[in-house]
Amino acid sequence: MRRKKIALVVMASGFGKRYGTNKLLEFFCGKKLYQYVLELVADSEASPIIVVTRFQEIKEYILNHYPEIQVVWNTHPESGISESLRLGLNAAGEVDGCCFMVCDQPLFKKESLSNLLQKFQENSYSIIACNDGIRRGNPVIFPYQFLGELMELTGDQGGRQVILRHKEKLLEIAVYPEELMDIDCVADKYEMERRLENNKIHEVIK
Repeated sequence: MRRKKIALVVMASGFGKRYGTNKLLEFFCGKKLYQYVLELVADSEASPIIVVTRFQEIKEYILNHYPEIQVVWNTHPESGISESLRLGLNAAGEVDGCCFMVCDQPLFKKESLSNLLQKFQENSYSIIACNDGIRRGNPVIFPYQFLGELMELTGDQGGRQVILRHKEKLLEIAVYPEELMDIDCVADKYEMERRLENNKIHEVIK
């Protein structure tokens, strides 16, 4: 059976209003926050891999370290999440599905991303999401038939809107709760670092 072509779009254009500064450029456990997701996706089976950003540092870092990753410049970040979705999908071309990731979940594991991509290979007409037993979270893979609906979203509407319309198509993989923890404010960053120092997560970042 033909393997499905899965594009992977990393959305790195946010304003980080709750954080107060550009959180993606902040250090977390010795590396800048955005570097974690780049390491993760570069080692995945997804293709093409696209990063939608408005930050010159991220663009230059990718060009210097991950030339295989395509950078798409977001000239209208004020248009919200939907703009990043459209830019990523336009750059992806003809694919069987598209996986969307964010940059502020540094504890998300390589194994979980691999499981997510494999689940789509086995269920390529389903929406594949992550769930920690309490909540659903990113990353999420949308099959080809729903990409048009994603293109039609506006403002800060994201893929959740499409999931709600097609709940019967949703499948989920299990992940640890810390993998879905995101850094929205400075307190979140300190709490994650504290848990890492005290080994209060399943696997300390190497």
